[in-house]
Amino acid sequence: MAGLLSLNFGLPLVMCIGAGCTTAFIFGLFVGYVCLRLKGPYLGVVTLICPLVLMTIVHTSPTYLGGDNGIAGFAQIAGGSLLRQFYIVLIVATACLFITLMLAWGNLGLILKTIREDEAGAEAAGINTTKYKMLAFIISGVFAGLAGTLYTLIMGSVAPTTLSPHYSILPIVMLYLGGASSIVGPAIGAYIVTFLDLYLLAFPYLRILIYAGIIIVVLRFFPGGLMAIPQGIRRVKNGYSRSRGTD
Repeated sequence: MAGLLSLNFGLPLVMCIGAGCTTAFIFGLFVGYVCLRLKGPYLGVVTLICPLVLMTIVHTSPTYLGGDNGIAGFAQIAGGSLLRQFYIVLIVATACLFITLMLAWGNLGLILKTIREDEAGAEAAGINTTKYKMLAFIISGVFAGLAGTLYTLIMGSVAPTTLSPHYSILPIVMLYLGGASSIVGPAIGAYIVTFLDLYLLAFPYLRILIYAGIIIVVLRFFPGGLMAIPQGIRRVKNGYSRSRGTD
């Protein structure tokens, strides 16, 4: 949306970013409304299918969405300066992380944690779980829309390949590698996986196996991700100390 508005109407980049986030808000509302009626593996399947549907729409709309070639030629953030773009992304990412921490530490975060731990118990306590899960979908959609808008306006072009399943799998790897129950953990996982993905560009088939292996190893041996490793080390040390004290 941001690229189309910039290319066809020459709108300021700030307005394009706002339009991209608004579109993501509406799409998150729609996807949340549909997906929250599903549970278990069906929810995961539907969320993975959504990018494929969008990719098909782009492929079949060459006039408006560029088709296989995508769209290009619109204005870039910071005039294409990589250094300034880096600092802009760093500032936005830090602000998003701070906002997420504030939400997690507030009442909303407490309610969402309660739903995650025991949804039936939360409903019994009078919490409208559907409402808050919908809100979580919308918030995550806005953050994703902001990230996608920045990506588009930094690259200066966008193609259907950005909707490939690969980019649906990456956030899952980032999430579980860093630690799904924390806020800072997935941010750390995002940096690690982003650099790893760049190194594995020459091995498109191998990297899928590597990501699958990472998820399996983390879920099997480190369910809490990287953020849980220090706690696990402390637990082992305490257990060793107690065993020696007993001896």
